[in-house]
Amino acid sequence: MDLTEVIDAYLVESEELLRDMETILLRTESSLPSDEDLNAIFRAVHTIKGTAGMFGFESTVSFTHVVENLLDELRSHAIDFQPIFTELLLKAKDHLNFLVSEETKGKIPSDKIVFGQTILDAMKPFLQPSGDEKKETLIGKGDIQNQGFTGSSQMETRENKIGFPNYLISFRPNLNVFSHGLDPISFIGYLKKIGTIISLKTIDQFLPDGHEFNPENCYLGFEIQFQSDKDLETVSKVFNFIENDSFLHIYPPGFLTTDLVDLANQLPEEEIYLGNVWKEIQVLDEKGFLDYLEEIKSRKTGFQVQSTSSITSTTATERFTETTGSEQNSFDANKENTKSITIKVDSKRIDNLINRVGELVVSCANMNQLIGETEDSNLQESSLLVMRLLNEVREISLKLRMVPIGDSFQKYTRIVRDLSKELEKDIRLVTEGNETELDRNIVEKLSDPLTHLVRNACDHGLETAEVRMQNGKPKQGTIKLNAYHEAGSVVIEVSDDGNGISKEKVWQKGIEKGLVSGPIPDSDEEVYKLLFQPGFSTAQKITNVSGRGVGLDVVYKNIEALRGTITVKSNPNHGSRFILRLPLTLAIIEGFLVAVGKSHFIIPMEMVLECLHFSEEEKENQNQFFALRGNLIPFLRLKDYYPCETNSEGIRENIVIVRNGEKKAGIVVERLLGEYQTVIKPMGSVFRHVKGVSGSSILGDGNVALIIDVPSLFERTISIENQKLVSRRG
Repeated sequence: MDLTEVIDAYLVESEELLRDMETILLRTESSLPSDEDLNAIFRAVHTIKGTAGMFGFESTVSFTHVVENLLDELRSHAIDFQPIFTELLLKAKDHLNFLVSEETKGKIPSDKIVFGQTILDAMKPFLQPSGDEKKETLIGKGDIQNQGFTGSSQMETRENKIGFPNYLISFRPNLNVFSHGLDPISFIGYLKKIGTIISLKTIDQFLPDGHEFNPENCYLGFEIQFQSDKDLETVSKVFNFIENDSFLHIYPPGFLTTDLVDLANQLPEEEIYLGNVWKEIQVLDEKGFLDYLEEIKSRKTGFQVQSTSSITSTTATERFTETTGSEQNSFDANKENTKSITIKVDSKRIDNLINRVGELVVSCANMNQLIGETEDSNLQESSLLVMRLLNEVREISLKLRMVPIGDSFQKYTRIVRDLSKELEKDIRLVTEGNETELDRNIVEKLSDPLTHLVRNACDHGLETAEVRMQNGKPKQGTIKLNAYHEAGSVVIEVSDDGNGISKEKVWQKGIEKGLVSGPIPDSDEEVYKLLFQPGFSTAQKITNVSGRGVGLDVVYKNIEALRGTITVKSNPNHGSRFILRLPLTLAIIEGFLVAVGKSHFIIPMEMVLECLHFSEEEKENQNQFFALRGNLIPFLRLKDYYPCETNSEGIRENIVIVRNGEKKAGIVVERLLGEYQTVIKPMGSVFRHVKGVSGSSILGDGNVALIIDVPSLFERTISIENQKLVSRRG
């Protein structure tokens, strides 16, 4: 049996549970956890333990068992929650995250097992004594009133000195247990890890006839004789995750025949039938069975023995219908339609869908081009309708891959917490715009750049508490993550209220490294670009966390690979701000199609401001500047940067005014072809690092159009102009 998909689901579920666990634990640093919080953490650990047990991941099971014991003590208030538990449980969460990931690949390294043991050793002093020092507890788990049964689930204390020598487990999963993603057999199988199943009887009394049978329902129950040297608490924990979706009653060793009569009153089956079942699994011998019948007679007036054959499948159906609130017979279509249902879909399927929609966009563009050459109005009208519907499908398909960035922001809370302790600084993280949606692929690739920026802000951006107080600032430093939409893009800001970036220090370091020369320029952008040079750092000392500038070249390359830009703003003694601008998606782009000769180019639509006629007379002082309503903006000709077959004589040129952040520039082209929805195709390995091009696209007529990377193209132009300016001054 191929378990690849099942294990993948286990990894995804575990990741979600551990992320939620970390979120709750981080809240405990400012306030004590509620009972609901402790129960949620316990359920997360117990769920991972149960699933790991089904796959035989022993390292995960043994580690979570001790963690589970500590959490059980906390949620039962046997011990009070202390600050040290936050630290211990966070370390346990990190180690558990490692175990879940690595044990699916193979054996865990011995050094990691030792590391996990140190965490468990730190927990054990807080655990209560168990085993022979504790009395066994008789429990009846599950909400019996909700199950539609009568009887009591009171707790009783009993010494294990008399009665039957083994455990008796009565297990009745709910009818709808499968719809909750639970498999009762897996819980029974896990019992074998802590003891021996002596005998088991499957209760099939309520199995309906063929025409009433629903394969999505669970009609079976189980009576189990179980032998184990574990205490009742340990045995009952095996079923913790399914107890709310079943009737569960566990008798520890030492129960009597009278206890079985009490249990029979709570179970849905008839007493005589149950007596025969217990006799079959050797819980009752012949004498015990007779005593059991006598006890039933003594409790009932006018007792009559009922044949087990009188329990029909119709009765079973009625019982289960009552148990589940008539969920099948009282189906309400109107209520069902109001429910919000979430379906987990493999991301590869969504990617494939978006790729196909993208190809459809290209085909539709080709069709519209051909139809536009005809004079058939009906055909043109149908074409417009198809295009409108296709646009709607495109928008819907793209939204399938959009996720709120707040989920990604959440993990930086832990990073800031750990660094504040390591660096001995008082730091808080503030997040805004958590609901801002971004392409899932972009969010995943943003993880490393944002982590580096946050770590640098903690280490090199923020001062110590003493320095901040001397400068009249609050003792606690603040790092802010903010996300918002702007002009068809997503902007993410990483800011701090620290000491800012010293332009003089950065420029001087650049001179020392031979990167620049001469006096410091007026443009902040020219100075801050040095921060993104490989190996550039202004840190005074080496720490475990790199200083601002070290590794920022990797951040720059990652953002550039996402067709994004990064700019820096800083105010001395007031902090710094790194601004990342990114496209909403990497799959389809809204572009403005232009042409130079026979070559076609696409400019991202969110950067286009306006288009104007261009002539040589409008150039200012023979430099690459264009006069736009009293302002000078730089411009370039595409034919000067890309090989284009063109005859410039008599060609009317146009200029496209584009915006990159807060700056404007112009691109001179020959023809303006209008808006164009296009599928982004990655460049081949030979052209992947070509500056000024972020990708390509196939047009409707089969020609290839290059997608212009405006920021890098103008960065090159500005660099050339600066060199010309320096040479003139020289």
